[in-house]
Amino acid sequence: MSDLFGLLFSTALVNNLVLTYLVGLDLQVAASQRMNAAWLVGLATIYCLTICLPAVYLIDHLIIIPLSLQYLDLFFYVMLIIVIILSSQQLMHRLLPLLYKQIDALVPVILINSILLAVILLSQEQNHSIFGVMLYGVSTGVGFLFLLLVLTCLRERIDNNNVPIAFRGLPILLITLGIFSMGLMGLAGLK
Repeated sequence: MSDLFGLLFSTALVNNLVLTYLVGLDLQVAASQRMNAAWLVGLATIYCLTICLPAVYLIDHLIIIPLSLQYLDLFFYVMLIIVIILSSQQLMHRLLPLLYKQIDALVPVILINSILLAVILLSQEQNHSIFGVMLYGVSTGVGFLFLLLVLTCLRERIDNNNVPIAFRGLPILLITLGIFSMGLMGLAGLK
């Protein structure tokens, strides 16, 4: 149990993919302009990671590895992401039409979200069970949402302060992210 909690904590905060590998940073900067968009993108990412990673695990262990199709794994992963996102969009359209209108604009953003493919590829290296893979996806999504909400709040605070002209906008945001990253990486030494 402590192993799973350690995986959740380390993946969400200490080894946050956006801060350590700079994966999904473009989406973080774009979606952090409004709190509503930040929540929608973050929750959609958690949903996609929670569904995609166990599906990739099953495809890996039932199709790719037994049939020795490792050279096609990236193709399978991208196709799986597309199928899951588009089928979820259709399901949302049928079940929750009011929410569908808000989420419909996010589908292209989630489809090109580099964090989905990065988490899939990084989870392959770690050899977790199917439950561990699902927890890895949830914790990565929670870390993504946490950073997105922090970044949105920081952006609002920076916009309300007097920042020198040369640092306004993206430069001060990236500097702040770097400092935040160093602070979270300081937790890596704790045991």
